[in-house]
Amino acid sequence: MVVAVVGPTASGKTELAVALAEQLQGELLSADSRQVFRGCDIGTNKPTPVELRGIPCHLLDLVQPGERFTVADYRQAALAAIDRVAGHGHLPIFQGGTGLYLRAVFEGWNLAGAPPDPQTRAALELRLEEQGVEALHAELRQIDPVSADRTQGNPRRIIRALEIHAVTGEPPSVARRASPPGWRRIILGLEVSLDELDTRIATRVGRMLEAGWLDEVRTVRALFPKADLRLLGHGYPELAEHLDGTRSLEDARASIVRQVRQYARRQLTWFRADAQVQWIPPDAGEALSRVRLGMMKKEAS
Repeated sequence: MVVAVVGPTASGKTELAVALAEQLQGELLSADSRQVFRGCDIGTNKPTPVELRGIPCHLLDLVQPGERFTVADYRQAALAAIDRVAGHGHLPIFQGGTGLYLRAVFEGWNLAGAPPDPQTRAALELRLEEQGVEALHAELRQIDPVSADRTQGNPRRIIRALEIHAVTGEPPSVARRASPPGWRRIILGLEVSLDELDTRIATRVGRMLEAGWLDEVRTVRALFPKADLRLLGHGYPELAEHLDGTRSLEDARASIVRQVRQYARRQLTWFRADAQVQWIPPDAGEALSRVRLGMMKKEAS
């Protein structure tokens, strides 16, 4: 059996997942597309040793900023991590808000039909403006000549093909459906009111800035000058602009809060569309009851 604690950012996923792990002999697996980057700790809100309370957390710090990392890469790493945790006799507990990553692990969806990735698409659209359709089409031809022939002269389809390749690691013309895993899963979604969520997000952004986020951005830029800050998460580009003197800190902070709130609503839309998610308040007792009930049903079947 595998458990996942999902929901929008700042809803309390890590705290609840740690509580479950303590009660059920579990280990955590991060399901966050930004926490895979090394050196991006504060800005991606990676769980700290204090927050983890001795519980192992897998799938953090997998690549350097600027390195290519796809949904297919995550799926492969996650399946290996599940095997390791289960090999310890422990319960794998995912926690995070990147629904695309979890779907890749849980569902066996068609990679060529992968849902849109807004960040990747935005970066491709910016490149379209800066470099022109010919440059993007030439890149697609190197990756997948079949798709390049099919998308000739159509910028929208070229961007979509490059997006599929970016998020799956597969040429669009040869992507295939993955086989769904055989283990049972319980997915718990944290139900938090939008007003409370907005307050939590603003508080979290302030806490992250106080914890040294600006210094982290400065260090990441120095160590990985070719990394696209837009792919590292909300806030990195805005704080870089502040460091460059082109944006005030207050304006950067307001922009980050606004973007994260919008992102949280998109996360809610994603997870609410999944009928497998069981929505609960961020309460450890309720979550424990749901998981234990799921375990009992498994044993009875």
